Amino acid sequence: MLLFTSILLALLLIIIVAYLWHIRPAYEFFKKLNIPGPQPILFFGNFLDFIKSRRSSLTIKKWTEKYGRIFGYFEGHTPILVISDPDILQDVFIKSFSNFHSRRSFPLADQNAKLVNMFSASGLRWKRQRFIINPTFSSAKLKQMTPLINRSINMLMKKMSEQYNKGQPFDIYAYYKRFTMDTIWSCAFGLDTDMQNNINNPYLIHSQQLFGEKVNVRLIVLIALFINELNKFWRKIHLSIGAISYWCRHYIPITKRFINEDPPTWIMKQAYKIIEKHQKVGQTNRTDLLQLMFESASDEELIQDSRATDITNEETEIEPPLIRKLTKHEIVSNIFLFMIAGYETTSTALSYITYIL
Repeated sequence: MLLFTSILLALLLIIIVAYLWHIRPAYEFFKKLNIPGPQPILFFGNFLDFIKSRRSSLTIKKWTEKYGRIFGYFEGHTPILVISDPDILQDVFIKSFSNFHSRRSFPLADQNAKLVNMFSASGLRWKRQRFIINPTFSSAKLKQMTPLINRSINMLMKKMSEQYNKGQPFDIYAYYKRFTMDTIWSCAFGLDTDMQNNINNPYLIHSQQLFGEKVNVRLIVLIALFINELNKFWRKIHLSIGAISYWCRHYIPITKRFINEDPPTWIMKQAYKIIEKHQKVGQTNRTDLLQLMFESASDEELIQDSRATDITNEETEIEPPLIRKLTKHEIVSNIFLFMIAGYETTSTALSYITYIL
């Protein structure tokens, strides 16, 4: 048994040394291009600097002051180029947009997965989703949502009056969070959640948990960041953990004491239930994001977005007509996206504006 353990430890040590030797040349990337930047540490890159400061923005600002408007750093052994020069940014965003149109792939992300939203999609898949969702934000459509927004505002003002009459200071951020989430679910997804009166609403609770101070970066995400060659493997582990946790909590009640509800998984499950409910009810007169997505719903599990091919099966520069459909999985993923994209950003902005005033 001791011999077997020793062999395993020796193999593990060999694998670690071999991997570190394999990634070592990656740290010469910026040196070869004569681009300045902080000195990376083997395996970790410059990630430890972010941990020390706890604010990536402050670290980037400090590096910009030291190395200039163009410099490079490493996340693990992945090179990251930072540009704050307006002339070069104009080239990136406008003149060379065709080369830089997509966002960076995040750890555990899979472009071929069913659950891909407009934020994580790239290429033709992003273009298709944006083409369908964008009309929701026309001035005419937004005006039709005004009564729903006003209803949420009126409730917020009522809550503000109640707090003001108490004559005691209060944290307005909590009220803005409820107001924002109430408005999003009402205007975008046709749900009357009444979160401003019901602080125990499960949608509100899980949304807050998603952004709560106690939420730490998961170990699996950090591992995927540092050892990105095995991203497919880490992704399967990540999805399995979420699915197993959800199953245990709902079919083995006693496990609720030990396993916390995973907020993204819970919200996704609720989104699927919203779709099932809509399929039973059918067309509605509401003008919201959800209705617009349903009008473009497809029965396909996965829509293949690809360039046109010629008879030699080689890619051409001519794009095929854009498919104007969304799968139910893409609808679910975009419900999740618009919930998290509007919740923290809007409520924080409103709180800061109020503080300044």
